[in-house]
Amino acid sequence: MNLRRWATSPLSTLFTGFLAVLVVICVVYAPGEAFKASGEGLAIWWRIVFPALLPFVVLSQMLLASGFAHGLGSLLDPFTRRALGLPGSFGWVLPLGMTAGFPAAAEAAVTLYKQGKVTASEAERLTAAAHFCSPMLLVVVIGAGFMNRPEIGLLLLAVHWAAGLLAGITLHWVFPDRSSPAAPPSPAKAKTPAKPRVSGLRLALRRMEEARREDGRSFGKLLGDSVASGVQTLMITGGYMLIFAVVIHVILLALPDHTFSVAVKSALEVHLGSYAMSELAPSLPPALAVSLLGAALGWSGLCAYLQVRAILGPAGIGERSFLLSRLLHAAYAYVLTLLLWKPFTRWLPGILPAFGDARSAPLGSDTPAATLPGWQQAFGVMEWQLWMLTLLTIGFVAIALLWRRQDEL
Repeated sequence: MNLRRWATSPLSTLFTGFLAVLVVICVVYAPGEAFKASGEGLAIWWRIVFPALLPFVVLSQMLLASGFAHGLGSLLDPFTRRALGLPGSFGWVLPLGMTAGFPAAAEAAVTLYKQGKVTASEAERLTAAAHFCSPMLLVVVIGAGFMNRPEIGLLLLAVHWAAGLLAGITLHWVFPDRSSPAAPPSPAKAKTPAKPRVSGLRLALRRMEEARREDGRSFGKLLGDSVASGVQTLMITGGYMLIFAVVIHVILLALPDHTFSVAVKSALEVHLGSYAMSELAPSLPPALAVSLLGAALGWSGLCAYLQVRAILGPAGIGERSFLLSRLLHAAYAYVLTLLLWKPFTRWLPGILPAFGDARSAPLGSDTPAATLPGWQQAFGVMEWQLWMLTLLTIGFVAIALLWRRQDEL
């Protein structure tokens, strides 16, 4: 069914109305529990999502408007088209998604689509392939906070990135995008062979200048629009997190089975699900517990899907590739963690010890405030994320230049 037709269909109206009534019932049924759950959701959003995402969303909007992503895309296009079937702008969207976390990649993909730089199908696949959880969540919150094992957070981050890239490659080779244009000829071959790299850089600079002129906004106007857009996106994200926190909390009142409640949280919201799985971890073998946690992070929850849909839907962009990519990401993360656990514990003894009684956080609470990072930690991780974004972008540019040089030879 076409996305626009679904958005205006009676079935969509009934489904939306049912969800709204369900939320109202949850609040009326248990107002005290709903208030407590909404406070927990607000704490997660304010102390994890907001500081980890806002600077990157603003930075992305400004770089897209200034033409940086378009210039970078002209360099990377031959490489990304052949390897992943994606436009060269993926070389900016992917590092952004890996370092900022969702839904930054969706926001950047929609901006590129509105500028006419990518098709709707390409924007959908850009979002799917660059959808990652924030490193702050994996390393600081889950590794150091929930499990008191920062090294587990680093392992989860490495597996999360690797599994996401494998999911994107699999999606391209098994379900190729027939509407995507073929890779254009390398600028180095079309121009003077004596200075291939200069011609590529000149093309990149020309694309940057063209994009900047098309945008036409002054720096002050651009900064104001970027901040407004970023805050609006984060407000949507926070709203979804608060609603899901309330619904999950009320649903769990009717679920005495702790194991089933962990599955519900993990399927619906990644932050609450991660904490619930860390509570369950001491009763499971360490390799299995971390593998299940990696799979939950790869899926990232129904809440994340609805956040992305809220960004893609108004632009008329579908999300079928996104859902398939999430399932592949979860499967790859589970398998990779199981495969890598034993080699890591064998080669690096003591780095990934078995965890059981090391957690000091009280059980029975969804997200105790003591496990969430403080502002000083958040700013430290933000600086680390900016360095990662820079290094990943430079790495993609280096790969593109080496690719072009091999083509010339």
